[in-house]
Amino acid sequence: MPGIYVMAVITIAASALLWGGILMGMSGQGKRYLWLMIPAMPLSALVNLLVKAPLAFGGGWLFKIPPNTGSDPPAFMVFLFLLAPVCEEAIKLLPFVGHRVRAYLDHPVNALWAGMALGIGFGLGEAAYLAWGIAQSPEYSSLPWYLFTGYAGERMMVCLAHGAMTAVAAGGLQRGGWHGLQGYLTSVTLHALLNVGAALYQFGVISVVAAQLPTLAAIIGLVLLFERRLHAAMGKPGAPDTGEEVIYFQRESKPSHQQPPDDV
Repeated sequence: MPGIYVMAVITIAASALLWGGILMGMSGQGKRYLWLMIPAMPLSALVNLLVKAPLAFGGGWLFKIPPNTGSDPPAFMVFLFLLAPVCEEAIKLLPFVGHRVRAYLDHPVNALWAGMALGIGFGLGEAAYLAWGIAQSPEYSSLPWYLFTGYAGERMMVCLAHGAMTAVAAGGLQRGGWHGLQGYLTSVTLHALLNVGAALYQFGVISVVAAQLPTLAAIIGLVLLFERRLHAAMGKPGAPDTGEEVIYFQRESKPSHQQPPDDV
């Protein structure tokens, strides 16, 4: 068995436990949102095999790329760069078509947590799909599992990023109207920014180490954006009770020995 499969099992299990546990703990709703990870898991394989691959093939024909030239027109490269954000951010919202999932759009808080769960589930499925693709390459299929630590670290962080991006889009859907389109386009833009480092590395502009910096910066920005929108949503009437009091600002007259709450 290819070593990447062993690392994929470890990565997916660790990511599900980590982000799923944080989702349960911070939402204060137990398993209410956790099950949403399940219907999102096969969406990565579906969008890659049934949508992105045919569109990439059709794009090559549309841009009239000569075979075996070794170079692609800039317009086609931009098309490929935007293909993943546009298609993936759309399919991650597909479960909201169902009545049971659409019920989570009753309040901004529920929408954000539901989007987070769907995005994490998509990220777990994407980790499995990428592992399958890596195993098809003779160059990597014979490597031992412990050499894929880079894959493990990246996939764990990307799961969180997918969750934050889908939460932003779900928040727009909850507001309705043009806000839905705005939320989707915002998630597409954030996804594109997340992929900038990898794209620049593939073009030979930066090193593999430098390529991690834009990705890390984008993930931090996504987490901060999610936290900001969550706090704003929790201040609206009808917010679900998490069982904990949320304090946005507190002036202390005496030094406190309590540790500050962790960020999202």
